[in-house]
Amino acid sequence: MDLVAYRLTFPQPGAHLIHVRLELTATGEICQLWMPAWSPGSYVLREYARNIRTVAASVGDAPREIRKLAKDRFELATRPGERLVVDYTVYAHDLSVRTAHHDASHAYLHPPQLFLVPEGYAGPFRVAVALLPGWTAVSLAADPERQERRSPGHFEVDLPDLDALFDTPIEAGLLSITHLPAPCEHVRLAVWGEPFPDFVLPRLARVVDQVERFWPARPYDRYTFLVHAAVGARGGLEHLAGSVLGVEPESWAPAARRVHAGNLDRDDDSEGGVYDLLELASHELFHAWNVKRLRPRALGPFDYGRENYTRELWIAEGFTSYYDSLLVLRSGEISVKAHLQRLAESIGRLRDTPGRLVQSLEESSFDAWIKLYRPQDDSPNASVSYYLKGSLVALLLDLWLRELRPSGSGLDGVLVELWRRGPGGLETRGPATTNTYSYPGFTVEDLEQILGEQSGLGEVPSAIRALWSKPIELDFASLAQLGLRLSEKPVQPGLIDLGFTLQDRAGSPWVEFVRTDSPAERAGLASGDELLAARRQGGNWLRLRSARAARVWDHLQPGASAELLVSRRERVLTLPIAFAAARGAPQIERIDDADPAARARFEAWSGRRWSDP
Repeated sequence: MDLVAYRLTFPQPGAHLIHVRLELTATGEICQLWMPAWSPGSYVLREYARNIRTVAASVGDAPREIRKLAKDRFELATRPGERLVVDYTVYAHDLSVRTAHHDASHAYLHPPQLFLVPEGYAGPFRVAVALLPGWTAVSLAADPERQERRSPGHFEVDLPDLDALFDTPIEAGLLSITHLPAPCEHVRLAVWGEPFPDFVLPRLARVVDQVERFWPARPYDRYTFLVHAAVGARGGLEHLAGSVLGVEPESWAPAARRVHAGNLDRDDDSEGGVYDLLELASHELFHAWNVKRLRPRALGPFDYGRENYTRELWIAEGFTSYYDSLLVLRSGEISVKAHLQRLAESIGRLRDTPGRLVQSLEESSFDAWIKLYRPQDDSPNASVSYYLKGSLVALLLDLWLRELRPSGSGLDGVLVELWRRGPGGLETRGPATTNTYSYPGFTVEDLEQILGEQSGLGEVPSAIRALWSKPIELDFASLAQLGLRLSEKPVQPGLIDLGFTLQDRAGSPWVEFVRTDSPAERAGLASGDELLAARRQGGNWLRLRSARAARVWDHLQPGASAELLVSRRERVLTLPIAFAAARGAPQIERIDDADPAARARFEAWSGRRWSDP
């Protein structure tokens, strides 16, 4: 079969419809076309074919019947050598990094949602985009100079194989395009939405440099960040030669205001949004090694039509989540105090997730397709995030290794060795993905072997293996070897622990989640209840509104009898309850009288001086 070509046009920006023309040469008497159900890096079936509005086929000027066989598959009768044209429209109005989005200002072209592919065809492909006035375009092609072509009103990119096609999104629209400053001029930044603050670029370059220096070699020649800087944009998705970031521009406004006022002294209160951006970019860039190339065995080559199960996502995502923040710390672009505060907040989120004692990390990884990406009201009670707990297990493994071998490199060395024994010897920088997926992938047994070697023990003790194989409580006492102390912040006496979370609906508080084994659960409170009022026993009913709920809770005391007035399925109920006392949030502090050895271990781990603020 000759090259398969796609041409994308935007006849109705206000309707969020993308028109796709597929042209191919038939090789047999039947041609089947299929569309992926999911995107690598986002482990849930999204059924992208549901966004197809209309489909029509033709040969020359003559219509050709095209029949739908399944939710994501079409078929038409052909003759070998015929040049087929298939025209279809795709609805694209979900602003995320894993779905297509189109309006008058841009089109984010997410390949798995847009391209019907001939059955059995593996490439090459050409994607052409007709640009609206004022638009430009950028792709995540591995070799932009060779693969991308531009002319007025036109952009196209050549992709050698199927995995490259689905791994190369295109951003077309009103874009701001720049390169990072030295030493990262090879990194391109294409931003749609709000202007990117100039003061962030050198800081991002230092983070990128830190991530790249972590690994033995860079597996790409060029790297591109596609950034959606718009209210409501969030998350990130990794690709072989770039990543897509969704960021809230309002989040960096406090830092921008401070800088524009001439105050270059950073403070954690204004820097939160910048820290978030840097950690997100660090996370997705780290994936260029860990996940896209150094990947679990089940993840590539991919079966795009069904779940690809693996028990190692806690390594792929959890380790990456650990290093995304640690490498920002080592780059100097976050204060030590803020990093420790964020680490303590992660420990607090895990502590407040009852599912940590129900689901192991291996189970969490395996069930990502039906649990993490498809939460329901009992999810915190029944499951745990392999991002969150995986990052904290990575911390504990790092501390364990550094305690056994103080002069060693801890978990850093484990990942580097896993890379060297895996894809590190392959050439994976070019447009084709053949070499990348010639590496069969790793298993948890491969990780255990290197952990045993790097620890000097020869094997992994059962207590360490239980960190990912069992739903056990994590113990962070080993932070002390870095001169750090984990404690709880003091709590104002009399504060109650609700035992449930609320969501606001038109000003009214509705129960979102009830924690297992809490007084709220024992009282019979349920997700979906609307809270109308509360009172202490014998007191007046106090009306509950989202805006003043905290004032109402201040009238209640831990252990004292109280009542809640709730509406459930349009019936009003009174629920007796006695709230528990609130717990203090975790905090991590440097121990003032930590010995010199602990301070030295802290500096080796963090890449910062003990005295740094």
